[in-house]
Amino acid sequence: MNKTMKKSLVTLALSTAILTTAAFPAWAAEASSQAFAAAAGTSAITSYNLTDNIQVEIKSILNEHQSNTTKLGAVIRFKNTSGKITRIPDFELRVHMADGVAYTLQPSSKNPKSIQPKGQQELSYLATVDRSDDIALTDISWVDVNVEVYPKQETTLLTVQTDPSTVWNGSDSTITKPAAILKWGEPFTLPSLHSSVGFIPVDIHKEITAKGVSTVVQIQVVNPTNERQTVPSFGLDGKTESKVYSGNRAEATVTLDPGEKKYIHIVIPTDLDAEFSSLNVVTAESFYTAGGDGKSSEDTYRVGRINILLPSGAATQGVIPAPDYTLGTPVKLDSTNKFVPANVDVSLVELHVTSNEEDGFNTAIAKFKLINNSDRPIPIPAIQTELVSKDGYAYAGKRQGATALSVVPKASYVVSYSYALPASETGENLKMNLYSQQANGDTTYKSLLATAKVPVQKNELDPKILHVYPYEIGIKDWSISAIFQGNMSYSYKLKLELDLKPDKLVTVDKFNNNLLFELFDNVGNPVGSATESLSGVGRLFNGTNTINLNANSSQLDFPIQVKVFESFTNEYGETVKRLLTTFKQ
Repeated sequence: MNKTMKKSLVTLALSTAILTTAAFPAWAAEASSQAFAAAAGTSAITSYNLTDNIQVEIKSILNEHQSNTTKLGAVIRFKNTSGKITRIPDFELRVHMADGVAYTLQPSSKNPKSIQPKGQQELSYLATVDRSDDIALTDISWVDVNVEVYPKQETTLLTVQTDPSTVWNGSDSTITKPAAILKWGEPFTLPSLHSSVGFIPVDIHKEITAKGVSTVVQIQVVNPTNERQTVPSFGLDGKTESKVYSGNRAEATVTLDPGEKKYIHIVIPTDLDAEFSSLNVVTAESFYTAGGDGKSSEDTYRVGRINILLPSGAATQGVIPAPDYTLGTPVKLDSTNKFVPANVDVSLVELHVTSNEEDGFNTAIAKFKLINNSDRPIPIPAIQTELVSKDGYAYAGKRQGATALSVVPKASYVVSYSYALPASETGENLKMNLYSQQANGDTTYKSLLATAKVPVQKNELDPKILHVYPYEIGIKDWSISAIFQGNMSYSYKLKLELDLKPDKLVTVDKFNNNLLFELFDNVGNPVGSATESLSGVGRLFNGTNTINLNANSSQLDFPIQVKVFESFTNEYGETVKRLLTTFKQ
């Protein structure tokens, strides 16, 4: 366990749930349709008349300085206001810089040539120019060039002055438009994508896997309309003081029925020590260049739409405290989760923090009870858990190594978890996060189910009653005996008079936690042990139980002691134990 603890300390990950009053419907008030409508209204896109039948909207403008060159781009949305198919005019699109220089942008080879009646199309334009200086882009214009006359005749049809806050200068850009700067948890929409879908960020945490470190952002998506909607494609850039990390959505196409809510997750590969100060919501634009072989090469870039501020300390402590939790009561799971069935209650029934003096760290043990309220067996969900300290350090839970496959109807089942904590962790003001493990192709990530502030139980070493849920074990009498063997050695046995009282509503099986008995000699060295089951074949029973402590000594030791532990093996093969009482004789 020493190696495990060192690994845990090295990989302490930020993982507090960052929630607001617009987060989960089970925990707080939801954002209304009016709130999404208001968010959309603050970012409405202006349309301009280009011809009698065509209107244009500026979706994106790019002015990105790269070493000795500058990439200039624009994506324009063309709208056909007429009742018949309209050809897109062959106009030039030009951008003007602050020094008076104008550049003509080249059209993408995949730009459409016409627009359906009352329809719209997006056209992409791009140019890379030899400029080593940073200079502002001031306006964009459409120019009709008549090459049939000499000299050629140019007519400017439309010029639009550009607001500096709408020009994207690359991933290092700072979004300055007030309507596009939000606090964590505020609802938003993406009007530039012509989508009515609303978004609410609800959780951000780090994950450490064999593939590296990533930050996962969980966002609730809401369809406030009466029509089926597809969630538009977008990504997130995580911004630190000195670096930008780009992330993409884990889920593929996501559709929402009217009024439906779902979650999407953006996975951002990061460094272990990266702490974001804000997130940029970005969308991708594409430009195609035709090649000589008839194939087109694609040039993509991302444009920032919204900046989401993370409060100071969000990297370690979250935004608001988790709600207080009472042991044994059902956890308020997110109502939209599909991981835990609606007719299953999950409750935390035990949480202890115990010291491992020989290893120099503490261990927390948690027990969750799953209650099947239905009339059919339900598979046991492999819930992921973590404890978060008051300082924001997260400790991942390790589930017991094996469980039953399902919970029988109208019954309960108990699953144990262990957590390696530093010796300095007292258990004060701990938060428990519950997650579902998700996967999409090669991408794995956790999705938040619930968070709560949890109490730690006192470790009272009672020689008369052992509380090992779902058992209450009464000890009526005990004795330790040394038996002289024919091989001139002594063996030791522990005799216990027990009264076991199980919770009859909880299903027990061979996977339940055991009792571990460890024998120590008169100088405190371990000399023998035995593991006894509380369920299944060979279990302890009511009445007199004789336990062979598997110790042989050439001399009779006195005094001696037997320490009694609750124990189980977690999914990493580690034996986890909690001291219950000590017998000294």
